[in-house]
Amino acid sequence: MRGSADEVSLGATAVASAMPNTANAASAFAAAGDAVLVPGQMFRGLRIHSLLGAGAMGTAYLASHASLRTPVVIKLFRIAGADPLAEAHLAARVVSPSVVPVLDAGVEGGVPYVIQRYVDGIDLDELLAIHAAADRSIPVATLVRIAVHVFQGLSAIHIAGVVHRDIKPPNLFLAGSGEALVGDFGIAVDPNATNRPEVAGTPMFIAPELWAGQAATPRTDLYSAGATLHLLWQRKAPFVGSTLLEIAQMHRETPYEVPHCADPVAAYFGAVLARLLDKHPEHRPESALGVARMLERIMTPPPELRGHDDGIARIGDLVVGLEQRDICNAQTDVIVSAANEKLEMRRGVAGALRAVAGDEIERAAHAQGPAMMGQVVWTEPFRLRCKAVAHAVAALDGAICIQRAALRTLFEAERRGFHSITFPALGTGVGGVPQGLGARLMLEALSTFASFGPKSCRSIRIALPTSEAIAAWTTALIALDADAVLH
Repeated sequence: MRGSADEVSLGATAVASAMPNTANAASAFAAAGDAVLVPGQMFRGLRIHSLLGAGAMGTAYLASHASLRTPVVIKLFRIAGADPLAEAHLAARVVSPSVVPVLDAGVEGGVPYVIQRYVDGIDLDELLAIHAAADRSIPVATLVRIAVHVFQGLSAIHIAGVVHRDIKPPNLFLAGSGEALVGDFGIAVDPNATNRPEVAGTPMFIAPELWAGQAATPRTDLYSAGATLHLLWQRKAPFVGSTLLEIAQMHRETPYEVPHCADPVAAYFGAVLARLLDKHPEHRPESALGVARMLERIMTPPPELRGHDDGIARIGDLVVGLEQRDICNAQTDVIVSAANEKLEMRRGVAGALRAVAGDEIERAAHAQGPAMMGQVVWTEPFRLRCKAVAHAVAALDGAICIQRAALRTLFEAERRGFHSITFPALGTGVGGVPQGLGARLMLEALSTFASFGPKSCRSIRIALPTSEAIAAWTTALIALDADAVLH
């Protein structure tokens, strides 16, 4: 749930983003104002951990089930329109591994809420920003795999009788395991409903027919997906204008130009985008599933984890090694600390690093806090034998953000030109995550990172405290090893 100043409701006012006021929110629900949840608070059996995002429609929080200790996202809505829970109603129709599922919805104290699955990863808007900051393009092969998942999700959405209407990078998610999912049904509609809602969306992704006042259809989503994929590929929108009127005119009248490509895979991908971005809906592909099958023809598998001898494995060009050692003595470019939201370094790995680096490292980290779950804060190494320290907030009381934190650490290390990183077993100490689960999540995130073809960061070491931890991680390596023979 992320509002954008670029979102519009045609014929109505623009939707502006708004950050919530979280200052000492004593009353969680007030029908006359915004609902605010604070860390540690309980909400319908869920423990609140941190704010995830905010927009014009409301706020989103990371929470965990008090009994099951599984992470979820809670969305609280401002009351607007006749049915503030329309998002949940439509999303609940859809069952697909490529769509973020809704788990519960209702009204509490006059405030509508939706509870949905937490995707441990990053949204594609962040992925785009990461590559823009590094002045790198997302590899076409990786983008094709993401696109196939997105169109599979859109197929399920359309089969369920729903048009999403807001396909764009912030509403698409890359899980740490490598799958992409469609989420955020905030302005989704049933095209067969009696009352046709006004057209809404984000200008750079709105299809020509919507600018002309026509109704949204599944092919409208295909156009938005095409515009989104072009943006992710080229790091600029297919049609760029200085005013809303100019953007609308370009979507309606300016033909899409396929970027020049010497690579045949990229050329094919561009040709598919050209069909998706056709001005006439009837000239676009008939279905999202059809687009997924078109792209499957050029889809290549991601790099696989291979080898586990002596705790060493390879994932593409990435070398992963397990070491039973004290992370404080690691000679590496980056040491990763298992941080908490307050960025205090008094326990576990963080406490051990502070004991060696000195109190200055805690002060440097704490000055950037508090941190949200999944966030990574960077500091100087002080007296540690590395070039930088990444303080990753990865797990707490059932809220597991290991893959989000790992991906953010890896991509930022790559942007900074670092070659080697030493991780602890994130989340398995104070965070309470079992070693085997933590190992699988970390190794999946490393595999996903490898699929982006890192040019600098190629050496990953996992510093483990005990032989039992080494055994658990070795088992995880064998389980994911494409060449392993399991008995």
